[in-house]
Amino acid sequence: MVTVLRTVDDVLAWAELLVGPPLRTAVGRLPEPSREVAELQLGGLDEDPPAARTRAALTLVCAGAVGGDPHDAVAGAVAVELVHHWSGLQRDLFDGDLTRLHRPTAWSVVGPHPATLGGQAMLALAFDVAATGDPTRRVPRPLRQASRATPDTAPSVPAAPCREPVRQDRATRDRFTEQHGTPDPCTDARRQSGAASVDRAGVRILGDTVQQLLHGQHTDLSTALDAALPRRRSGNDLLRTCISAVEQRSGALFGCACALGALAGGGDPARVEQLRLFGVRLGLAVRFAEDLQGIWGDPAVTGRPAFADLRGRRRSLPVAAALAAGADELADLLHRETRLSEADLERAAKVVERSGARSWCAQQADDLLAQALVALDLAIPEPAAVAELVALARWATRHPA
Repeated sequence: MVTVLRTVDDVLAWAELLVGPPLRTAVGRLPEPSREVAELQLGGLDEDPPAARTRAALTLVCAGAVGGDPHDAVAGAVAVELVHHWSGLQRDLFDGDLTRLHRPTAWSVVGPHPATLGGQAMLALAFDVAATGDPTRRVPRPLRQASRATPDTAPSVPAAPCREPVRQDRATRDRFTEQHGTPDPCTDARRQSGAASVDRAGVRILGDTVQQLLHGQHTDLSTALDAALPRRRSGNDLLRTCISAVEQRSGALFGCACALGALAGGGDPARVEQLRLFGVRLGLAVRFAEDLQGIWGDPAVTGRPAFADLRGRRRSLPVAAALAAGADELADLLHRETRLSEADLERAAKVVERSGARSWCAQQADDLLAQALVALDLAIPEPAAVAELVALARWATRHPA
């Protein structure tokens, strides 16, 4: 049999075809005004650059990499997209960004408080999708309520509790769940009866990811570069903190995308973990590339002003690396109380570059990509999938979204 390998463009278009419609349907279920906030944050999905579907593509391909059906990973991909956009909304709000991808940010249109509430609705929707595995259901399932038995409604014989023993051939996601939580002997019976069961392992992965994203945001807030920071804060401490925050945010989300795909595809725990590590390292590499774009990126590509991160005095990896290298001139510029002029911004960018931070960040992105590919190799993926994952990884570091 001849296997036809798809190009990166083909994989990204395929991911949009599978994930785009259910994502739109899921967002359409939100009540107003949360739906308006979510639609603003997602923007015109048909107009998004191909890199906007990188995470979804990774989820789908990772399902195939362990021998599963990528269609089974669509719900996980939708959940990852919702968490990604919720996190992006928070980041735009805290950083004060007014535009992204050539569009106004959601908070700049509706205001910070409505945007925060809309983001929380997106996050809740992500967990609903992950738990039910159904992005398109139109009404939530009613909660189970304890009811008092009456002569007309009480069954003549009490229903026996499910005592079906755990089978040795239980689906891998349940074996994975049992290693991380209490086993549920009723799972197979519920599946055979057609009742929807909660994918507890997937929900746990998503929950852990959200906790890491929140912790990373706390770290960002506590170390933001503004006039309130001590002038002589250790540059090395700042750089270590920045790298930790990136791992908690970008690394965690990419790792979640890969792990949910592998889990949906029936991967065993070891392969799920290796693919998660692949995603974590790839996410770090992408963030290094993204932060380089935040200073030297072309506004026509990024949809943000030139020197955007310096303009916002944002603590980014190149800035932290430059400060760690002793760039006192950069510290002086960033701690000015007055607005930075265009000449100041150009000067700050040159200081970062002269410090060696720009080349160091580029080298870090390359090294992290190499580490990601080692983790991918250890996962022993299907041959066709490994070629697509390698191509996606290399492409993502050159086209950060």
